[in-house]
Amino acid sequence: MLRPWNLKLELQKDADQAIYLQIAQKIIDEIQTGRLPPSSVMPGTRELARTLNVNRKTTVLAYEELISQGWLATEKRRGTFVAENLGSIPGFNAQSRLAEDEKESLAHTRPLMDAEIEHFRQASWVDFTEATADNRLTPLETFARAFRKALLVATRSNHQLNNPQGYQALRSAIAAMVNMEKNFRIDAEQVCVLSSSQMAIFILARVLGRPGDCVVFERLSNPLSRQAFESCGARLEYVDIDRHGLDIEQIASLASEQKIRAVYVTPQHQFPTTVMMSQERRQELYRLAELHDFYIIEDDREHESYFDETLPFPIASLDNSERTIYLGSLSSVLSPALQISYLIGGRDLIAQCKAEKKLIDCQNKQLFEYAVAELIASGEIQRQRRKLGRVFAERRQLMQELLRQELGQQVDFDMPRGGLAYWLRFRQPVDMQALARHALEEKVKFSQGSEYSPDKSDVQAVRLGFANLNQTELTSGLKRFKRALMTSLLTMMFVVYEPLMS
Repeated sequence: MLRPWNLKLELQKDADQAIYLQIAQKIIDEIQTGRLPPSSVMPGTRELARTLNVNRKTTVLAYEELISQGWLATEKRRGTFVAENLGSIPGFNAQSRLAEDEKESLAHTRPLMDAEIEHFRQASWVDFTEATADNRLTPLETFARAFRKALLVATRSNHQLNNPQGYQALRSAIAAMVNMEKNFRIDAEQVCVLSSSQMAIFILARVLGRPGDCVVFERLSNPLSRQAFESCGARLEYVDIDRHGLDIEQIASLASEQKIRAVYVTPQHQFPTTVMMSQERRQELYRLAELHDFYIIEDDREHESYFDETLPFPIASLDNSERTIYLGSLSSVLSPALQISYLIGGRDLIAQCKAEKKLIDCQNKQLFEYAVAELIASGEIQRQRRKLGRVFAERRQLMQELLRQELGQQVDFDMPRGGLAYWLRFRQPVDMQALARHALEEKVKFSQGSEYSPDKSDVQAVRLGFANLNQTELTSGLKRFKRALMTSLLTMMFVVYEPLMS
């Protein structure tokens, strides 16, 4: 068992208390404060004795005392650990390190936290909340070769220019990719590489969101994106979504009444409803941006996960006047564990993004970016995307069949042309909080529609991701979700009809 760090304790060797008892009490104190949480690997008695400069018999006595009291446990051939179940020990208080206000806060949330932790420990959950790719589909050997090559280049070069805008070869590869596949006409200087989509959004909020400026969002949208702009002082307005996407007439009305700084939109696969904006509305939104001098922030991070070859080109492909800022991502192709995103915009705006990024993260992940550039240049990214496209298309089709089979009488939905999730609309009112509780009992997680509403108002819909679940998990998960839904509906019926029966 690897124990990479030495456990250092302060002892008073001239004190009246025996050294081994001092060591035992110190370890108890560190367990109480959280420095040594349950299941922590303890150093061996010989190693601890050397670290504390005491006789090994002293540390043996200390461990024997702690084991007899239940603080530590031993496993043959594995060593000594902090005991997992400490709650039965008299005097144990794991929260003693918390401030009083933290204790009060935890008192309200602890039952739910404990229930969720216990359920997750059983490792039998089906999680529909993650609309991401499946780590199990990552070609580890292929990616490992690219990273080994990147490591060789990085370690053999003593003069690497760290450009906050991103590795030149990767920016060039991204520019070539979007020019060919998305009808762009850009070069590497119009690309800024970032560690994640959320970093990209926050940087845009810093660059564009002057205090009091109006930024328009879709009524249901990514809460983290909204929070990023609010944190920079922007004033948010909201417009509705229908089956053709963003309501352009509402945008026109807002623009005639006040100055709009930017419109944040997800036209390819509207987040969270998966609706695709029509070509006519894309053109009209761009016309309004030119007319009223505002930016279009086009969040298209799910573009690489599409199943329809007739997918419209992004709004940014129409841009001749630097009105659009395009946000893309390669994370769904690489792996959810390998986050990388990029911004495309005018040179002046990209220069501002580069300056802001330098304030947040001045050290670029050059090794990682070199490896991704190598994967693009070798064609591995394209091959992986085709492979994932086939797998996700099969899972999308399976989920549609399962939804019709299990929930066809309770929900309406449309098969998404791209993206990694379904948006289910309930045909009759559902107590969403009760549904969440019953789903917890069934060990299934999902995203409620209210999570995407700016005022957390009730939305009779849920979002279920499918890309990270295989056939067995999808089948089991939807059966569990159905049981949770039917229990919620029956409970509501009982509540309504109980007064009539009494």
